[in-house]
Amino acid sequence: MEKIEKEWLYVGYYRDINNNYVLKIGTTCDLKRRQQEHTRNYRKAVHNPAPHDETFHYIWTLPLSKWNTHRYEERNIRAWQELEIGEFVRNDRFVLQKIPATVPVKIRKTYQIALI
Repeated sequence: MEKIEKEWLYVGYYRDINNNYVLKIGTTCDLKRRQQEHTRNYRKAVHNPAPHDETFHYIWTLPLSKWNTHRYEERNIRAWQELEIGEFVRNDRFVLQKIPATVPVKIRKTYQIALI
């Protein structure tokens, strides 16, 4: 029997140089490595760069199969765009002008992820 590869679906954020709350939903097989990559890359980002002393923070994580993480990431990005929770930047980030208390992440059930 073949072992099913697990990945993580996550929601995280950082504050940009203008102190905007930048929310992200994504997938990874290694949370620590991906957090370091986001911290490094968002400091160099053209749109909404993070200040030098800012790090990317996870708010919520859930282990799923590799195929499901990508499917649920795409579905939730579209749902967040429809809810207009913030300005969509690039492939996966939302710049929030007003920070809601929670954002929904729907898998089989809907999780309400607390932001503040």
